[in-house]
Amino acid sequence: MTVINLFRIGGSCYFKHYFGSRELFDEFRAYYDSLEYRFEVGEGELEDVIGKLRSYGFEVNLVEEDEISEYTVIVDKFKKHGDLLRNAVDVVELGDEKALVMKDKVAKEEALERGRKPDEEWLERL
Repeated sequence: MTVINLFRIGGSCYFKHYFGSRELFDEFRAYYDSLEYRFEVGEGELEDVIGKLRSYGFEVNLVEEDEISEYTVIVDKFKKHGDLLRNAVDVVELGDEKALVMKDKVAKEEALERGRKPDEEWLERL
């Protein structure tokens, strides 16, 4: 079963997933942000979206704000990292670094080969 992580950030939840069919994508198109390449779900619609994802056979994991650091990798913003953005749900910049909130822990482990875990300064920001 495929797990989709929904990240609670502010008043919305975000997720990234490639749906294998147009029909399935169309079910969630209203939530798709084509500029950020991610889905954004407001709190009021969250229960319905989770139910719909589960009805299509997805397991849903809600990641609360205090858990986001477990999915985050810090990279140098001046080094190539465009390919990592494909699996990043959110990006935060601080100085010469970027925090990439990865869509799952597998993507985080892959990104750690080119970055590091958040330190105290980053943990306060996330």
